[in-house]
Amino acid sequence: MVFNILIDNTDDHEKNHALVRGADGFYALSPAFDVLPAAQGLGYQQMRVGALGHESSMDNALSQARAFGLTDAQAQQTVAETVSQVAQWKVVFQGLNVRDADIDLLAQYLDGAHLREQRAPLNR
Repeated sequence: MVFNILIDNTDDHEKNHALVRGADGFYALSPAFDVLPAAQGLGYQQMRVGALGHESSMDNALSQARAFGLTDAQAQQTVAETVSQVAQWKVVFQGLNVRDADIDLLAQYLDGAHLREQRAPLNR
Protein backbone atom coordinates (compact mmCIF):
# COMPACT_ATOMS: atom_id res chain seq x y z
CA MET A 1 0.00 0.00 0.00
CA VAL A 2 2.79 2.41 0.92
CA PHE A 3 4.76 1.43 -2.18
CA ASN A 4 1.71 2.01 -4.37
CA ILE A 5 1.28 5.50 -2.94
CA LEU A 6 4.95 6.39 -3.35
CA ILE A 7 5.17 5.30 -7.00
CA ASP A 8 1.79 6.74 -8.04
CA ASN A 9 0.26 3.31 -8.69
CA THR A 10 -3.44 4.06 -8.48
CA ASP A 11 -4.48 0.79 -10.16
CA ASP A 12 -4.60 -1.00 -6.81
CA HIS A 13 -8.10 -2.48 -7.08
CA GLU A 14 -9.25 -5.79 -5.61
CA LYS A 15 -8.40 -7.82 -8.72
CA ASN A 16 -4.73 -6.84 -8.31
CA HIS A 17 -4.52 -8.53 -4.92
CA ALA A 18 -4.66 -12.28 -4.53
CA LEU A 19 -3.99 -15.14 -2.15
CA VAL A 20 -2.21 -18.37 -2.96
CA ARG A 21 -2.85 -21.62 -1.16
CA GLY A 22 0.20 -23.43 0.10
CA ALA A 23 0.70 -27.18 0.28
CA ASP A 24 -0.10 -26.91 3.99
CA GLY A 25 -3.58 -25.58 3.17
CA PHE A 26 -2.88 -22.09 4.48
CA TYR A 27 -3.19 -18.98 2.37
CA ALA A 28 -0.61 -16.26 1.89
CA LEU A 29 -0.54 -13.03 -0.04
CA SER A 30 0.61 -13.65 -3.60
CA PRO A 31 3.74 -12.00 -4.98
CA ALA A 32 3.02 -8.48 -6.22
CA PHE A 33 1.87 -8.02 -9.79
CA ASP A 34 0.58 -5.16 -11.98
CA VAL A 35 2.46 -2.64 -9.86
CA LEU A 36 3.70 0.33 -11.89
CA PRO A 37 3.45 4.11 -11.93
CA ALA A 38 0.21 5.42 -13.40
CA ALA A 39 1.78 8.78 -14.28
CA GLN A 40 -1.48 10.55 -13.53
CA GLY A 41 -0.92 12.19 -10.14
CA LEU A 42 -4.51 11.58 -9.05
CA GLY A 43 -3.78 11.84 -5.32
CA TYR A 44 -6.01 8.92 -4.44
CA GLN A 45 -5.95 5.13 -4.54
CA GLN A 46 -8.61 2.77 -5.89
CA MET A 47 -8.73 0.93 -2.57
CA ARG A 48 -9.36 2.57 0.77
CA VAL A 49 -6.02 3.37 2.43
CA GLY A 50 -6.96 4.47 5.93
CA ALA A 51 -9.07 6.79 8.06
CA LEU A 52 -9.04 9.39 5.26
CA GLY A 53 -10.47 6.95 2.73
CA HIS A 54 -8.69 6.77 -0.62
CA GLU A 55 -6.27 9.68 -0.06
CA SER A 56 -2.72 8.88 -1.23
CA SER A 57 -0.71 9.93 1.81
CA MET A 58 1.58 8.41 4.39
CA ASP A 59 -0.51 9.97 7.15
CA ASN A 60 -3.54 8.12 5.81
CA ALA A 61 -1.66 4.83 5.45
CA LEU A 62 -0.22 5.13 8.96
CA SER A 63 -3.66 5.90 10.40
CA GLN A 64 -4.58 2.21 10.16
CA ALA A 65 -1.26 0.60 11.12
CA ARG A 66 -2.79 -1.23 14.05
CA ALA A 67 -5.33 -2.89 11.75
CA PHE A 68 -2.33 -4.59 10.13
CA GLY A 69 -1.00 -5.72 13.51
CA LEU A 70 1.78 -3.11 13.54
CA THR A 71 2.80 -0.77 16.30
CA ASP A 72 3.23 2.85 15.33
CA ALA A 73 7.02 2.39 15.50
CA GLN A 74 6.92 -0.71 13.27
CA ALA A 75 4.71 1.05 10.73
CA GLN A 76 6.95 4.11 10.63
CA GLN A 77 10.01 1.87 10.18
CA THR A 78 8.30 0.06 7.29
CA VAL A 79 7.43 3.38 5.67
CA ALA A 80 11.00 4.66 6.15
CA GLU A 81 12.44 1.51 4.52
CA THR A 82 10.02 1.77 1.60
CA VAL A 83 10.74 5.49 1.16
CA SER A 84 14.48 4.72 1.11
CA GLN A 85 14.01 2.19 -1.69
CA VAL A 86 11.61 4.30 -3.76
CA ALA A 87 13.94 7.31 -3.52
CA GLN A 88 16.30 5.32 -5.79
CA TRP A 89 13.72 4.81 -8.52
CA LYS A 90 15.64 6.69 -11.24
CA VAL A 91 18.81 4.65 -10.74
CA VAL A 92 16.80 1.42 -10.86
CA PHE A 93 14.94 2.45 -14.00
CA GLN A 94 18.16 3.56 -15.70
CA GLY A 95 19.73 0.20 -14.80
CA LEU A 96 16.80 -1.50 -16.52
CA ASN A 97 17.39 0.61 -19.64
CA VAL A 98 14.15 2.56 -19.36
CA ARG A 99 14.25 5.32 -21.98
CA ASP A 100 15.29 8.78 -20.77
CA ALA A 101 12.06 10.25 -22.17
CA ASP A 102 10.01 7.81 -20.06
CA ILE A 103 12.05 8.59 -16.95
CA ASP A 104 11.50 12.31 -17.56
CA LEU A 105 7.76 11.74 -17.90
CA LEU A 106 7.59 9.69 -14.70
CA ALA A 107 9.72 12.22 -12.83
CA GLN A 108 6.95 14.79 -13.24
CA TYR A 109 4.83 12.60 -10.97
CA LEU A 110 7.24 10.58 -8.83
CA ASP A 111 9.37 13.62 -8.03
CA GLY A 112 6.48 16.10 -8.08
CA ALA A 113 5.58 18.10 -5.00
CA HIS A 114 2.96 15.69 -3.61
CA LEU A 115 5.03 12.50 -3.74
CA ARG A 116 8.24 14.29 -2.77
CA GLU A 117 6.37 15.45 0.35
CA GLN A 118 5.29 11.85 1.06
CA ARG A 119 8.95 10.75 0.94
CA ALA A 120 10.00 13.44 3.44
CA PRO A 121 11.26 12.21 6.83
CA LEU A 122 8.44 11.15 9.07
CA ASN A 123 7.50 13.72 11.65
CA ARG A 124 4.36 11.92 12.74
